[in-house]
Amino acid sequence: MGLNSAGFGRLPLKSLAVFEAAARHGKFAAAAEELLMTQAGVSQHISQLEADLGVTLFDRQHRGVALTHAGAQFRQSVEQGLRTLSDGVASVRRLGSERTVDILTDFGFAAWWLMPRIAALSELMPEVEIRLVTTQSEIDGSSADFDLGILFGRGDWAGCTSRLLFREEVYPVCSPGYLGDRRLPLSPEEIARLRLLHLRGQAPQNRWFDWEEWFAGMGAPLPARHQELVFNNYQIVLQAVLLGQGVGLGWAPLIDELVGSGSLVRLTDTPLSSDRGYHIVRPTRTNHTNPLAETIASWLLGQHSEGTQLQ
Repeated sequence: MGLNSAGFGRLPLKSLAVFEAAARHGKFAAAAEELLMTQAGVSQHISQLEADLGVTLFDRQHRGVALTHAGAQFRQSVEQGLRTLSDGVASVRRLGSERTVDILTDFGFAAWWLMPRIAALSELMPEVEIRLVTTQSEIDGSSADFDLGILFGRGDWAGCTSRLLFREEVYPVCSPGYLGDRRLPLSPEEIARLRLLHLRGQAPQNRWFDWEEWFAGMGAPLPARHQELVFNNYQIVLQAVLLGQGVGLGWAPLIDELVGSGSLVRLTDTPLSSDRGYHIVRPTRTNHTNPLAETIASWLLGQHSEGTQLQ
């Protein structure tokens, strides 16, 4: 039973697995139940293994079996070998799974910043399957299943590392048709007289700017409620703005392409900023590290450093 290049093919792997289970349980019957075998089948594998090795591995007793001295030594070698094989199989499987990357982000970022760049990313990594998953819920990095996140917040997700992609900057925006002949920039008082479109979802309060914070940040009182429309999805808010339904808060750079194309107009020159922003987030769990995710993270940072220009 030499371990030469030809001998590996003759290793009795099934019998070794049976021996390990029997040694762990101390009973052939329990090993048989675990391995979905008959007790006679377990006994046959052990007998054949003892014949091949030329030693007795178990003392057969009335209520079970006990390892002999040789059996105890052999158990250590078998357990180490099977553990090495298991790690090798898991490593190879990870190599296969690493051709996919699960990217987690919210609806607004996916629709208005990431989707226009997905084609360029696919060209950069043509052999990789990009899986885009969207959510508006709070993320627990210690349990969430993703390779790379682009998440909005302060960079303090549990179980994750994060790098700032860009900080929160907000402008009021509307369509050219809704602006009409009003002259830019508009004052907060002028904006207060327009129909305001609100984003109010299930996310915690103050997760992102709302109109109350914007008027406070501009040093202006919150206007009386009138002509308001409320939505629970930022993508729908921007669709309503594009359709001329009123004025919404626009997050840069999500809206930069729309402003650059003339589909939207910024109503003020100065944005309202915060210490929040979009971050590139990676789980720190050792069993969930995908090296391809780091390549994509670097690419995303490069996209932002180039401004809104698409590759």
